[in-house]
Amino acid sequence: MARRGRLSDSRYRLSYLYAAIGALLLVTAFALLYPVRHTTGFADELRISIGANLIDLTLAVLVLQPLVLYLSRNAVRRRNRLDYRDVIGRIETANDRVDLWKHWTGLLEGPHEARFAETVRGALDRGVRFRIMLTDPSSADAAERARQVAPTDAIAAIRQNIQRLDRFIASLPARHHSGFQVRISATGPAHAFYRVDDWLSYGIFRDRRVSESSQREVRVRGDLGELALEAFQNRWNGVGLQNIADHYRMRLRITVPDETAEYELRYVIHDGEHWVNVNPAALPHAFHPDHRVSTPGDGNTRWVLATATPETLERITTLYTAKYGSGEGPVLLRLTAP
Repeated sequence: MARRGRLSDSRYRLSYLYAAIGALLLVTAFALLYPVRHTTGFADELRISIGANLIDLTLAVLVLQPLVLYLSRNAVRRRNRLDYRDVIGRIETANDRVDLWKHWTGLLEGPHEARFAETVRGALDRGVRFRIMLTDPSSADAAERARQVAPTDAIAAIRQNIQRLDRFIASLPARHHSGFQVRISATGPAHAFYRVDDWLSYGIFRDRRVSESSQREVRVRGDLGELALEAFQNRWNGVGLQNIADHYRMRLRITVPDETAEYELRYVIHDGEHWVNVNPAALPHAFHPDHRVSTPGDGNTRWVLATATPETLERITTLYTAKYGSGEGPVLLRLTAP
């Protein structure tokens, strides 16, 4: 509200300034013309000058100004490579919104991570809001992007980005959590997307090349910018997105005769089904012949945990490794109807 009030005051001051300039020009014109009012042909010359000026003004207002505004709104600046330092510099002076939609971003990699984190903290203190959307490394879209940019290890880069964002969020004070939102999507972006206030840069995905190698800078309030922003908004508000905590773990309640225990388990999704790693915490209950599984807060749905065939288990383990990295061997069981 305070920012809106300041903007309104500045608009009023600007209007007063324009009015004062107009009045000064009228007084100056009168002062210059009044002494020569008796010159022969003065009235005709005055009418011709005023008419010509009115025609020029009409052309400028109705034709030239809209054309210049249209070209300015839809100007496209092409770059061979995205300059991460320039993006961070823009965030340092941002006052409203920063949006990012990528499979993964170099802003969270070694050369830029520390400065980016420091800049984000300063921007959050100023009230800037962040929305970051990355791709689930165990999704089909992540696997396809990894194939396109091989030998670059896209899966490892995505996983590392999410891990670093998780640590960064944990380091933020509680007052900034609502202003720094991260969502993980199983559907990858149509193009790279970096937006800082009214500046937007997007890149086209190509085989064997990362998207930062071909960028187009446009205005958010232009036609191209509005289309790109609409695509981001639709996905951000779409179904199936998760925050980082829900991306990493799911909470299950496992009940055996006379005993109930709750666990937060790592998991992956394959063909719409959840596969959870019960090693090591849930092992005592997961293989009990009379166990039942439910989700806390949803008492009506019941599942059991089922083992997989060797072929399916190999595929699920590959997805699990893509999401969490290599480590101790997971014991993956499928949530299924009893």
